[in-house]
Amino acid sequence: MLLPGKANEQCGTASSKSFSTSHNGRLGIFMTIIILVCALGFFAFQQLSPSHAAYMQHKQQPAVAITTINGLKHIMQIGSTANVLDFAGKKAMVDPNPYKVAITPVNLSPTLKAGDVLVSNIGNEDKGTTIIKFPPDAGKERVFNMPAVNGVSGPSAMAFDGGKLLIANSTGNNVLMLNANGSIFQTLKSPLFNGPWGITVGQAKDKDNDKIATFFTSNKFDGKIMRVDIMDPKHGKPVRFQVTQIGQFALRGKISKIELCWLPELKVGSKKWKDVLLAIDPSNNRIAAYPHSNNLKSVVKSQTLFKGTPLNNPGGMTINPLNGDALVVNLNDNNLVEINLQKGSVVGVKQIDPAVVDAQGNNSALFGVAAVKDRQGNLKIYFTNDNTNSLNVLTR
Repeated sequence: MLLPGKANEQCGTASSKSFSTSHNGRLGIFMTIIILVCALGFFAFQQLSPSHAAYMQHKQQPAVAITTINGLKHIMQIGSTANVLDFAGKKAMVDPNPYKVAITPVNLSPTLKAGDVLVSNIGNEDKGTTIIKFPPDAGKERVFNMPAVNGVSGPSAMAFDGGKLLIANSTGNNVLMLNANGSIFQTLKSPLFNGPWGITVGQAKDKDNDKIATFFTSNKFDGKIMRVDIMDPKHGKPVRFQVTQIGQFALRGKISKIELCWLPELKVGSKKWKDVLLAIDPSNNRIAAYPHSNNLKSVVKSQTLFKGTPLNNPGGMTINPLNGDALVVNLNDNNLVEINLQKGSVVGVKQIDPAVVDAQGNNSALFGVAAVKDRQGNLKIYFTNDNTNSLNVLTR
């Protein structure tokens, strides 16, 4: 039995606790509301502040693509042209000295995929016998041509024509056509060939005759530039072809390493040329052009697109796929040069090998160059380095 005083005391105590709990609860809710209001206000201020808005806008916008050599800063070695595997996966015996580069345009066989990079090993005395295949980014390099002595001798420039690989076989003094699996398809020989050096594919077909393909090649030993028209083979017989000389360059010393590129059209100043063969002229530090190249019947004078510095014994050339500029590598200073062909102006110069080239040409590293667009839309440049026997890539 509780005493009345105790009951009142207990009731009084309970009432006091209940009031205290209720008061503390309301105070907690009130403080929570204040904190939320302050947080929302701060967040709103941040969103409205110019610096934060600019930051968020920058964060949301994709990076601007790099379209010239000026924004490319990183060089990475893809692999070696000396330490490679053969078809059996064993170490291959090769005579290295890498020169030219070709990029596989589409999937051509189970062993030759789109983006694979091919490099010609011309050899230390221009007697190399191998074409080396590299994955585009990483992986083990392998010999592509099988067997490695299937007529390849001192290979220089290469170009894809449909499912075939064309090789300017400088020491073999012919042009080789290889299948996508690396086997020989046909060897093209002509009295006009004299150390085939440059090679590029031209107009695909001509409806007015049975010509099914055209390529151009240049001679190392006499400076001739030629068009080779491939005719439709009859009943499975070997490919028929006709060779026509369309240009002549002077030699630089005893040779002339003329690189070639073909464009369906080219705007030069206010003019628009069709069917244009581009050629680097090492003896004059010049980039030349032959408009309407598929229709030329004899030797004609070339048109000069650019001449002089910073070209310095140019040895390799390709086209920038993002803007149509010429990308040229120099033999005398190991520089990569970008030329705007429409304006005839210099876009940029970048040294991509630090070695100093002497008067005899020792330490000259750069012979082959090829360019693609990477997955982010940036310019990506592959090049060979003769000093390190390697394939390298220049990226953003």
